Amino acid sequence: MKINNHLTILGTIFLAFWLENFINQYSINFYIEFNLGFLVFSYWVFAMHEKLQAFSSLAYGVVVDLFFFSALGFNMLFFTAMSYLINLYVFRFRIFSYLQLSIFFSASSIFYLACKYLLFSPLNYSYLMLLNSFIFNMILWVGLYFVLRSFRRKFLSM
Repeated sequence: MKINNHLTILGTIFLAFWLENFINQYSINFYIEFNLGFLVFSYWVFAMHEKLQAFSSLAYGVVVDLFFFSALGFNMLFFTAMSYLINLYVFRFRIFSYLQLSIFFSASSIFYLACKYLLFSPLNYSYLMLLNSFIFNMILWVGLYFVLRSFRRKFLSM
């Protein structure tokens, strides 16, 4: 894959993490936390599984950790694990319906969120927030899927 495509993918992940930080400062009052960055990364691995392998996931995770001041290795670990999981079952995911895909990717983003809260701020851990976030991330995944798919078809030439 060309370096321009990697930079475009990294740019969309950065934009998603930036939007996530902006939106979550208001939505946390309603016990909702969006995982846009993780969902966007998951989409790119799902859509281009033969192009984005473990090393790309590792590099994207390190860059996101450095630019968004999270613990070094946290996003790297989850990006690499998610990339491995998606690459392992990608052909099974291809036969899933949109509902099943949204449930899987929302559940994986909630696992990411739960680990983030358990490791970095266990006093703020809330099951209500996880349930609300699961529902809203499920809805968000369907929209992200169609928007990023049209973006990929229009701008990314393989």
